[in-house]
Amino acid sequence: MKKLIAILFLAILSSIAANAQGGSKIYGGKHYDQFLGCLDCDGETSNSIWSPYTDYGSTHNPKSIWNEKGCYGSVKSNYSPYNPKAKYPPRVVDGNGKFIGYLTVNKDNPNRLQGMVSDLVCFKRAMVLKDGVEKYADIFSIKK
Repeated sequence: MKKLIAILFLAILSSIAANAQGGSKIYGGKHYDQFLGCLDCDGETSNSIWSPYTDYGSTHNPKSIWNEKGCYGSVKSNYSPYNPKAKYPPRVVDGNGKFIGYLTVNKDNPNRLQGMVSDLVCFKRAMVLKDGVEKYADIFSIKK
């Protein structure tokens, strides 16, 4: 049953991603001047959070939200999406640089980015890390 739900979830994400334009970028730090990767780019993109071979998709790089020991991935950091009390959770901007929301687990934040991808990152992190981020890169691959 779990696998069926996961497959349906990926199918829905896939259809949404096929119709969406990628390029939403994540920025962190107190002044939001640290680039943390592309939220909705496929795994072939060099700045994608969905490729374990980039700085932003690695579980070991200090610039990665997937690094549980780094300041952008720790549950205790003021700069992490995974700390519900973070003072400076990462912000996401669209391809034109317009702020679209904060990447945060804090459901009380009125500017929290909401949607399937941000919820996958914030609330299904353990599953993503267990499966490997590259498994989710196909969500953003547009088939021609």
